[in-house]
Amino acid sequence: MDHLCPVCNGLVALKQACSRCGNRLDDAGRLYDFYGDYSPYREIDDAKMDNGYPDRQKNQCLHTGWCPQCHAGEMVIVQEWTPDRLNAQKDAHQ
Repeated sequence: MDHLCPVCNGLVALKQACSRCGNRLDDAGRLYDFYGDYSPYREIDDAKMDNGYPDRQKNQCLHTGWCPQCHAGEMVIVQEWTPDRLNAQKDAHQ
């Protein structure tokens, strides 16, 4: 386990304001899952290799945010956690 997305793994909620109205966005899932019929079944690093974003090099997970107020959708970049950060979070909650 090199890095993991804290949102995908339920460790934190997506916290991003809508760029149009300022309302909090709902997490609509990983951006990669919208690429095609079988995209949710692809390995995450495989999807990151050909999506046109530097997310693999920067250890980021791309999510789709959906605004329940103005119905806008936008990409949200979530920084993935290292094992050290995950352990620090566990220690802080003990």
